[in-house]
Amino acid sequence: MNEQYAWKHNKCILDIETTSFQPWSGRIICIGVKDISNGEIQVFYDGNEESLLIQFFRHINKKQYDEIIGYNLAFDMRFIFARCLLYKLPTNGFFNKTHTDIMMTLKNVRKSYNFNQPGTLDDWSKALLGKNKLFDNTKVPELYNQGRLKELIEYNQNDLELTYELWKRIKIVL
Repeated sequence: MNEQYAWKHNKCILDIETTSFQPWSGRIICIGVKDISNGEIQVFYDGNEESLLIQFFRHINKKQYDEIIGYNLAFDMRFIFARCLLYKLPTNGFFNKTHTDIMMTLKNVRKSYNFNQPGTLDDWSKALLGKNKLFDNTKVPELYNQGRLKELIEYNQNDLELTYELWKRIKIVL
C-alpha cells in the first residue's frame, strides 16, 4: 500500500457514545475523533449536549476533514443529525463530506445491497486484530448514569483505535 496516497486527504475516525439507541429518547454523551494524519485523539464531552455539538463542529471545521470514517457510521450520523435538528444547529457542510462506514464495507465489500450480516466491531476486531472492545455498548447508559465518565472516554478511545486498525487493514486489501 502506498502510505502517501492513504494520507492524501484530511480524514478522521468518528465514534459517539449515547444514552439510547434512539435519538428521540437519548442524548450524545461524547464524540471521539481520531485524526488519521497525526494519530491525535480528541474526545468531546460536555454536560450540555448543545455545547458538546458546537465544540465538535468547531473542531471538524478547523481541521477541514473531507472524509469521516466510522464503524456503523450511519448510527452516529443519524444521531448527530437528529440532535442538530433539536437544537437547530447549522453543521456547515458536515453531512456533505465523504462518509465511509467500515461496517457496510465489511458487509457488502462493494457498494451493493445484500443480505449479509455485518458483524459487530467486536466480532471483526477479535477475528482480524486479536483485540476486544473494552465492554459491550449496552453498558454505556449504565456507566453514564453512574457518572463513570473516565471509563466511557476510555471505551470511546478504544473504539476509535479498533476502527482505525480495521480501516488500515481494509485499505491494504482494497
